[in-house]
Amino acid sequence: MITPVEGTAKIRITLSPELVSFLGGTRDLLRRHGLLLTALGLVLLQIAWKASVVAEAFFKEDDFEFMARAAESGLTWDYLTRVHHGQFMPGGFLLAWVTARLAPYGWGLASGTVLALHACAGLAVFRMLRVVFGPRRAVIVPLLVFLVAPVTVPALAWWAAGLNTAPLQIALPMAVASHVLYLRSGRAVHVAAAAGWTLFGLAFFLKAFAIPLVLLALTAVYFGGPRAALRRHARVWLLYGGTLLTYLALYLVRAAAGDAEGGGVPEADDAVGFVWELVARTFLPTVLGGPWKWFSGGDWAVTSPPGLLVALSFVAVAALFAGTVRYRRHAAAVWGILLAYVVVADIVPPLYGRVSLVGSFAGSDSRYVADAVPLLALVAALAVLPIAGEAAPYRRALPSREAVYGLGGLLVGGFTVASLASTAVFGGHLGSARRHSYLATAERALAAAPADAVVYDRTAPADVLAPSYGPYALTSRVLGPLAPPELRKRMYRPPASPVGFVFDDAGRLVPAEVKGERTVPTALDGCWPASGAAVEVPIRRPATAAGPAGTLVRLGYASRVAVRVTLWIGDRSTQLLLREGFGKVFFLAPPGVDRVLVTDVPAGSGFCTGDVTVGEAVPTP
Repeated sequence: MITPVEGTAKIRITLSPELVSFLGGTRDLLRRHGLLLTALGLVLLQIAWKASVVAEAFFKEDDFEFMARAAESGLTWDYLTRVHHGQFMPGGFLLAWVTARLAPYGWGLASGTVLALHACAGLAVFRMLRVVFGPRRAVIVPLLVFLVAPVTVPALAWWAAGLNTAPLQIALPMAVASHVLYLRSGRAVHVAAAAGWTLFGLAFFLKAFAIPLVLLALTAVYFGGPRAALRRHARVWLLYGGTLLTYLALYLVRAAAGDAEGGGVPEADDAVGFVWELVARTFLPTVLGGPWKWFSGGDWAVTSPPGLLVALSFVAVAALFAGTVRYRRHAAAVWGILLAYVVVADIVPPLYGRVSLVGSFAGSDSRYVADAVPLLALVAALAVLPIAGEAAPYRRALPSREAVYGLGGLLVGGFTVASLASTAVFGGHLGSARRHSYLATAERALAAAPADAVVYDRTAPADVLAPSYGPYALTSRVLGPLAPPELRKRMYRPPASPVGFVFDDAGRLVPAEVKGERTVPTALDGCWPASGAAVEVPIRRPATAAGPAGTLVRLGYASRVAVRVTLWIGDRSTQLLLREGFGKVFFLAPPGVDRVLVTDVPAGSGFCTGDVTVGEAVPTP
């Protein structure tokens, strides 16, 4: 209520008791939970920002294989534990399976799931920092490092990469928090929780094997030294080690049972080049707000920092290392933990795997180090702040508070602005109208297709998915998740049919034709000779080997009346109803089959089998 004060030009504002009570409660809430609310607000803001960037991306590369395998498989042990190019990720395959059934090629659900996991990772990092350092406002700064560092964004824009990385970004900080709670309380429940979070990480990403190593290193540095850490907590290390050994045994069994591609040792120059690219031109610039520039191609981009930024990154890291080591006890050790993690988890596995295939260029891909950012946030905090209850954390007196706050604010502000700019530039490289249009067109075509349509396979366009994906680059696999279950089965194993369809490069379902070796009967009547009610037709295969779609045969015929015949392909038979006049029959010829037999030809029908074309399915011109 507003009332004038008599005899003056002043007014009096009177608040109702209810409003006073509400404001008092709000003040108390902020006082008690202000740190948590600040962290929640920052997490929500960064997720909204990253969602606006990731929304421009779309499915690519391994995403298509993940979606196809999920659509064609039941929720079986074999499906969940298949080793995919060295990765053992039953948790990721479970999420892919659910996505394929709820919204196949629904980018909103797929990317939203990864972003939700990344938001949980932000909360996990906050919990880790709060447990390690206590409820102090300064932990917001390392949390901000995790939330805005550009290095995390590319992995979120690639569904397959996000299914690996985002859960590991949850597992590591949660395991650290649980382990530190155990060290302070001695309660076994926290050990079990740390082991559980390690298993959770391993269910999504092989790199989670490094989590117990991080826990051991932190224990040795801050809780009694290496000998005491090993002696006092021997049973804990046995539990963590047993967790890793169990995982390793299962991994080796499943890798031996499948057709997983093995790695290889790269050439020396590729190995050196990869390490330089990954550390000097990817990790350091992107965790300091870079890279500012990206090398892009087709809904994706890798780091391409200018030389000046690379040099500044080395200077900044050297200055940060020297400054923190000068004042903070154990600073050199914690920076060593981060370096060791990057080497063990982010350098060694790709060296044996991806680098042997694509060379040193793999080091430009920031997704290889995105998992290290939660640890970076912890290490950056440990290099500056004392942990809760730490005695004599500093080697010497710190500079004045004004100097520390002024320099810290300048660095954090500059880092934040540079990070947002780098992320915005990355977002400008995303987007694939081509792949989106192809899938949308195919989805409409499948919805309108006849219930008994027979769709023959061909390789999807290279600008949708590279042919190197083999059978998973076929239209049956790429587009099968969009088809009803029965039609999807026929797309995988199309029967012989007088009417065949194929997807063209725009995703439209059009009549099929066969491109390949054409053979014409030499008889005067232009027909293959009949023996009673049967006709044997030779299949002359092209000199070139059949592609992953197999060998499709087009058999021309003529008949005075509609006929029902039996087509024998090897030891398999199919009954066909063929219309009168000129027509054709399509069928797949398995390897080793060099002739087919048409039987049950009605007498007096004038049925004649003519030209045979053997090759691959193509759209009718």
